[in-house]
Amino acid sequence: MHIVIVGAGRIGVSLAGWLVSEGHEISVVDWDRSSCSALDESLGSLSVTGDGTEAGVLSRAGVNRADLLIATTSRDDVNLVACQLARHHFSVARTVSVVNNHDHAQLFTMLGIDIPVDITQIVLGRVQEGLSLQGLMRLMPLSGRDAKSLVAIKIPLSLGKEGRPIKDLSLPDGTLISLIIARDGNASIPNENTLIRAGDEVVAVTTVQAEEELRYTLMRESEE
Repeated sequence: MHIVIVGAGRIGVSLAGWLVSEGHEISVVDWDRSSCSALDESLGSLSVTGDGTEAGVLSRAGVNRADLLIATTSRDDVNLVACQLARHHFSVARTVSVVNNHDHAQLFTMLGIDIPVDITQIVLGRVQEGLSLQGLMRLMPLSGRDAKSLVAIKIPLSLGKEGRPIKDLSLPDGTLISLIIARDGNASIPNENTLIRAGDEVVAVTTVQAEEELRYTLMRESEE
């Protein structure tokens, strides 16, 4: 796959290194000559010095035969114009862009950027994940209209040893407990009579809105 990256900053250079290691053909466009020279020294002759919003510069980078353009600069206007040129002037199949200002995210979507990467939303999500739901780890989002996710909740050892069957727990609507990993590491697919004990790790499918309620239910009701 031939990929053109606009921007030789930290994100662009990191992406270029990874994509080269994966065997892709890469060109990196940046207006700063020293950034291009540093990139070429570390990864080989990949750079094109120039303005990524100019069709002639993108043409020199081979965008006319590119399968994908990724815009990674710190300026949203540059990223947007580069993606628009790639899509509408050079007929590039897919475009990806960093969105530095959260207020611009909807505009990028409306203008047809295939994958807008909202930096603010990513940082906010990671901070919220780390601070708001102690004991709960989001494993992965699940596709579908209900915004569900797969989560893992560790039951603290301080909650006692008796345990309670799943059928006695007041689980939030739309929640399914799909796996129990016991303290000894043994995993089992539970039924309604399966006991949840202190030290267990509970893997469940639930809605994003119900994550905190589920965590509270398992933590609170497991100690009663």
